Amino acid sequence: MLAGWALAGLVLAAPAHAHAQLVASDPAESARLPAAPARVTLSFSEGVGLQLGYLHVVDARGARVDAGPAVHPDGDGTRIAVPLRAGLGSGSYLVSYAVVSADSHPVGGGYGFVVGNGPLAAATGAVSDGAGTDPGVGALFAVTRWASFAGLSLLGGLVFVVVFWPGGRTDRRARTVIRLGWTAAAASTVASVLLQGPYAAGAGLGAVLSPDLLSATLSTPYGRMLALRLVALVALGAVCVRALRDPARMPERVRARDENVALVAGLVLVATFAGAGHASSGIQPTAAIVSDMAHLAAMSVWLGGLVVVVGCLLPAGTPAEVSAALPRFSRLAFAAVTVLVLTGSYQAWRSVGSIPALWATGYGRLLAVKIVGVAALLGLGNLSRRAVQRRYAPAVPVQALATGSHGGGAAAAGVAGGAAGGAGDGGAGAGWAAGGTGAGGAGGAGAGGVDGGTGGGAGGVGGGGGLPRSRLRVSVGLEVAVAAVVLALTAVLVSTAPARATYVRPYRTTVQLAGGDTAEISVSPARTGPNTVQASLRDRQGRPLDAREVGLSVALPAARLGPLPVTLIRAGPGSYRAAGVTLPGPGSWRLTLRVRTSEFDASVAQTDVPVRG
Repeated sequence: MLAGWALAGLVLAAPAHAHAQLVASDPAESARLPAAPARVTLSFSEGVGLQLGYLHVVDARGARVDAGPAVHPDGDGTRIAVPLRAGLGSGSYLVSYAVVSADSHPVGGGYGFVVGNGPLAAATGAVSDGAGTDPGVGALFAVTRWASFAGLSLLGGLVFVVVFWPGGRTDRRARTVIRLGWTAAAASTVASVLLQGPYAAGAGLGAVLSPDLLSATLSTPYGRMLALRLVALVALGAVCVRALRDPARMPERVRARDENVALVAGLVLVATFAGAGHASSGIQPTAAIVSDMAHLAAMSVWLGGLVVVVGCLLPAGTPAEVSAALPRFSRLAFAAVTVLVLTGSYQAWRSVGSIPALWATGYGRLLAVKIVGVAALLGLGNLSRRAVQRRYAPAVPVQALATGSHGGGAAAAGVAGGAAGGAGDGGAGAGWAAGGTGAGGAGGAGAGGVDGGTGGGAGGVGGGGGLPRSRLRVSVGLEVAVAAVVLALTAVLVSTAPARATYVRPYRTTVQLAGGDTAEISVSPARTGPNTVQASLRDRQGRPLDAREVGLSVALPAARLGPLPVTLIRAGPGSYRAAGVTLPGPGSWRLTLRVRTSEFDASVAQTDVPVRG
């Protein structure tokens, strides 16, 4: 199962995308200034850190012209600024930056501006993916994120053992699951602390032990969350050692105290995951962190419990333990799934924002795949829940079984046989918990009547009773397998920019041409970089209009850039299209459309398109 999680996480892992967006700059992208500014200021969509980043300005020859370290002006975490040397002359200047977004991912980019009448040095203002992250560091960090979620999930098995299966405290396999979860969570946390510095600074694996990078990491909000996570794990580990002892050898007061400490440590643990992820940035951060905590806690309790059920309880638990634990856990699992659906729906709305963004962004498409996986998981969970309700209903008193069975007192013998000889049965001993037939019942059904299985041999459950348990193991095993895939998708989503931050609604407008004709112009995605421009011509009756000549130019008047010619290619009746139209900077771009319908008839229309960085 763990190998499958690792493989899915590596196969599905995508490059980490920038989560903070550059929304404004002073000077602006491609600006032409009469004199050099005193400083350069950048504004982002959320708070960013400078501990592992920089803001540099160089001239056309590559010489540094900034005059000090970058700072947050007026203590505003969403802005960074750097002073420039006095007396800078005319020429082109390039601004380059690398910062760390609120959810720990590096953000980098650059742009150019001009002082005087010199040429503009080419640069892009688009945010880069990973700010030059070393591939080895990026891949190892992806595995680390997966391991942290896997460890948190397995730690949820402690809840199942403490609440539903007290005998599991001394079960070797159950202890192994919990210890493995704690080890994975602790090791991945230490690895995250070591990797965050090289990951954000674009350094290689050789820098993981750099004291400067480690110090810078621990001074960031993300680093402090990781440090708090380690403290919570140490406390939880100490309590786990005591909680996994035989309850009979521990005073009730001490056991209750340890369980309360474990609960608090667990809440702090999930809080560190929420505080170091997407929930800490964007809209409604407080509600998002609370929702994320509930989501992670429900996931851990449910998935950890499933792992203990399929890997420990069903293979090793007695019929009485299985019949006592499964119905109660089934109810908790249903509540956990409800919490997961509600909080997941809120997080999807918060991260995506609109239906078109679900299909137009990498984050949205990945989330859609996860939703399909969750739907399959809910279907399997419902099958398992119904099986538990059928086969592991509460036990019916022996007297009722005796009076209601056709075999008279034989049903009571079936109860005793089911309890004593049910080691091969699938759960609660069909002879007593599922109303099985008594030894002398000649095919009669017990009063319990719930899925009345036939008794085997003298004990009533030994021979044929193994099938229900094996079927349940298959059902719950499939549930765990699908949950593992969903968990891998979640780990990938953590390193992908939310759709709300990256999706820009395509620009679309209709302009009037001469003689009552019209042109619908669309620009997608209407942000810096490559865009697709399409013009659909219609005559006054609304029919497609094929023109003799269609021309287009784009310009950014505020930066005195353009007009730049764009070649449109006929894509269908009345439809003309150009792909890969590069708009190098944000601002209000002016599109000028020229349409010639005959040798003597031509018209010109303009529209201003807002383009985001």
